[in-house]
Amino acid sequence: MKRRLAIVSALLHSSHGGPATVVRHHYHALRQIMDVVVIGVAPLAQHAELLDEFPDCHLFPPAWPQRWFRGHGLADALWQILPDCDVVHAHMLWDHPVWAAWRTAHSLKKPFIITPHGSLMEKWRYQAMHKRLYRWLLLDHMLCHTSFLQALSEQEKSACQQAGVTTPIRVIANGLHPSAFLPGTGLAATHCPERQDPPFLLYLGRLWKEKGLDDLLTAWSRLSRDNSTGTWQLLLAGPDYRGYRQHLETRIAREGLSEIVHIQSEVTGQKKIDLFAKASAFVLPSYSEGLSSALLEAMAAGLPSVYTHQCHFPTLSQHRGGIEVPAGTTGVQQGIEQLLRLSPDERRTMGQQARSLAEQDYTMEKIALALFGLYLEAIHSDALH
Repeated sequence: MKRRLAIVSALLHSSHGGPATVVRHHYHALRQIMDVVVIGVAPLAQHAELLDEFPDCHLFPPAWPQRWFRGHGLADALWQILPDCDVVHAHMLWDHPVWAAWRTAHSLKKPFIITPHGSLMEKWRYQAMHKRLYRWLLLDHMLCHTSFLQALSEQEKSACQQAGVTTPIRVIANGLHPSAFLPGTGLAATHCPERQDPPFLLYLGRLWKEKGLDDLLTAWSRLSRDNSTGTWQLLLAGPDYRGYRQHLETRIAREGLSEIVHIQSEVTGQKKIDLFAKASAFVLPSYSEGLSSALLEAMAAGLPSVYTHQCHFPTLSQHRGGIEVPAGTTGVQQGIEQLLRLSPDERRTMGQQARSLAEQDYTMEKIALALFGLYLEAIHSDALH
């Protein structure tokens, strides 16, 4: 009989970026070796799309307080769903579904695993007063009675420990769906600039200030004024977060960048594959990442990347598949300048190194087996206690 896994997350729709992508990849890969049920929070307008993505899914509409991602009826439903599960895996850290699932699993004596997705990577992410209070009231007790934390990298494991977490931690990276390694079929010119004329630097992810996009715009503006960008274009693609796209569009227009900087809405599926296939390089100027799904996808597409130290992925630059720089305008500008100074052959070699690393260590098949091993360890560990 297959083991039964419950995946719990408030972030299921693709508009939530990396964490939702990870949940989707886990679900489809683990279904090959386990029975999997997904439990989450989503507006009614997203239910049809999510039920198509996750046939074994229990969705609950947002309820007050919405910033806690509380789902109407979710807490009660967990008492009906989790008794039939062998292990519970919750994604994120501060959200109501994580706490509600832990409370139910703890009462039922079910092993419980949390993936924080970088929630404790930087001190500023958990120093706000409401998070300090939440940690004192609920989180520390929850973590003391959690089977394992899944860290996405050794850097995240270290950050969790420095934040005072004593829960056992296992490092299992994000994985890439096989489609990420397929070549794109090309898009019409209305979707993005042509790959060769002109080449373009791609950012793909949430449009939000923590991603360092203001630094990127400033760096690109300076480089273009110095004629360092040549015919290159910059394309920002991704879902708008809290209206930040309007801020970016205002800056682009005000600073006269409309001819060399473009913004595109969220792309998914084949359109995303095609976009990676047409890009010439990738940039991620973020101030905080666990392990970026978009950066991994760029690697699978064979793109050289410029990314910040705060992406916590030194492995890529060590394998000469990318250029790692300090966060901030100066670092991002220097990284892009270094990238553009490379010859096309040198950039191609860098992209090939990135793809080789992705194929070696970050396939979803490999990650799914590691997760299954973690679940069995949690089940056996809880049984001994």
